[in-house]
Amino acid sequence: STSENLFNLKFAAKELQRNSKKCDKEEKAEKAKVKKAIQKGNTEVARIHAENAIRQKNQSVNFLRMSARVDAVAARVQTAVTMNKVTKSMAGVVKGMDVTLKSMNLEKISALMEKFERQFETLDVQTSQMEDTMSSTTTLTTPQGQVDALMMEMADETGLDLNLELPQGQTGSVGTSVASAEQDELSQRLAKLRDQV
Repeated sequence: STSENLFNLKFAAKELQRNSKKCDKEEKAEKAKVKKAIQKGNTEVARIHAENAIRQKNQSVNFLRMSARVDAVAARVQTAVTMNKVTKSMAGVVKGMDVTLKSMNLEKISALMEKFERQFETLDVQTSQMEDTMSSTTTLTTPQGQVDALMMEMADETGLDLNLELPQGQTGSVGTSVASAEQDELSQRLAKLRDQV
C-alpha cells in the first residue's frame, strides 16, 4: 500500500541519517588514531588512518545527501496521495523497494530515487527537482591534499611537527623534530645495547 511505501521511505531517510552519524563517529576514531601514530612517529600508519578518516567524512556527506533526497521523494509521494495522483506505473516503481532501501547501498537507492523522480515528472507534482548531488566520493581514492591537510592538523593538535614531503618552494619549519627524536631514541637504544655487552 502507498502508506506502507511512505513509511518505508521515511524510515530509510532516518536510517541514512543514522549511517551518516556512524560515519562521523568512525571519522573521529580514525582522527584519534592519526594523532597516536604521529606521536609515535609512524607517518605511514598515520596516513592510512587519515585516508580512512577522509573516506568516512565523504561517506557521511553522501549518506546525508541521500537522506535529504529520499525525504524529498517521500514528500512528493505524500503530495501525490493527497491529490489522488498515484498511478499504476508508480506501483511498478515500488516493487522491491524495501529491499533496496534496507540495503543502504547508495548507488541502488539513487537509482530507485531516479525512478520515483521520473514518475513525478509525468505526474507533474509541483516540487522542485532535487538535483543529483551524489558525487563520486564513494570511490576508494582519497584526495592526497585532504589527507596531508588532515595529518598536518592532527600533528598541530598534538603539538608535533610533521615531516611530510612538501611541494617544492614550500620550505619552512615543518620540521625535523620527529626525525631527530627518532634518531635520539635510536642512539639511546644502541647505548643500552652496548652497556649490556
